[in-house]
Amino acid sequence: MNKKDITFEIGDNGCRMYAICNGEKIGNIFFVRTGPDKIIISDAEIDEKYSTTEIELYLLQEIITMARKQHRKIISICPYISHIFTQHPEFDDVRMLNTGR
Repeated sequence: MNKKDITFEIGDNGCRMYAICNGEKIGNIFFVRTGPDKIIISDAEIDEKYSTTEIELYLLQEIITMARKQHRKIISICPYISHIFTQHPEFDDVRMLNTGR
């Protein structure tokens, strides 16, 4: 499945980004905007039929685009999304690392 086959939609009062293919919601990322400059990603869910695809990456790319436009940094507490971040240094400009401070 290619990204061009998917549309993205924000729902749930602006706290969830959905991936939609052929009218079916196939995955989502739950996030919250906190303060004027941060987004926290807490969870990602992908339909079992699409678990071997790159839907999480496509959803994250959409959130990153939004973060860049809004001049926000992203904190991920979702293990799947955190793992994707570690594989893509091109996202480091929006990734906020937890330094333990």
